[in-house]
Amino acid sequence: MKLKFWLVSLLVISTFLTACGSESANSNESSENTSSESEETAEEKEASKDTEAAEETEQGETNSEDVQEDDSLKATNTYTNKELGITGEIGPIKYEIPGVQLKIMEPKDQATADLFGVGIGEEVHAFTVQVAGENTSDEDMSFYLGQAIAVTNTKEQLEPDMLLSEHIEGEYLGQVRHEGFNVYILKNSKVDELESIELRISAPSDSNYEIVGEDVSHTIEVNK
Repeated sequence: MKLKFWLVSLLVISTFLTACGSESANSNESSENTSSESEETAEEKEASKDTEAAEETEQGETNSEDVQEDDSLKATNTYTNKELGITGEIGPIKYEIPGVQLKIMEPKDQATADLFGVGIGEEVHAFTVQVAGENTSDEDMSFYLGQAIAVTNTKEQLEPDMLLSEHIEGEYLGQVRHEGFNVYILKNSKVDELESIELRISAPSDSNYEIVGEDVSHTIEVNK
């Protein structure tokens, strides 16, 4: 479970979705927190950051926008585009392709290496595509974004790795929305060789298994 958690967290597109917020228990606590923060000096803040960084180093974990690392895996982001802005509509289904990320991973222990089918320290080249779908009708629909085929300029035809991808539900029971990401492992090429990724998406079907609309494809340019 720990290994799966780290693999998924390392592969997810960095900082695509963030959320923040806090609640005060009462106005007195809010005032005390504000006063405390105002009294903290710049030197104290810097010392706190140094302490946190030291603790991360002691634990053997590194996390930044470009490199994530723990005892099992090192992952380096080589290209990220969070503003693809690709949208479309097939029948009652709307879909989005907001972002893509290219990544190089290096297993650091035998269990992780075996998972990828490589040796310890060998590079695994992959890319992640974020997708979302929404049913705008009350009718139940089936739409399998999680099975979209990727075709690269390096002449590879790839299916999403189901273990590493974030599952995207294919059944849309009325007006619902599903989102996640697909991870594709390159077999015969490297991420720095990629120039384009064609994503092929099958048309949805209704509750009677009738196809609604036509298949679509979108080409994503990378390393530009």
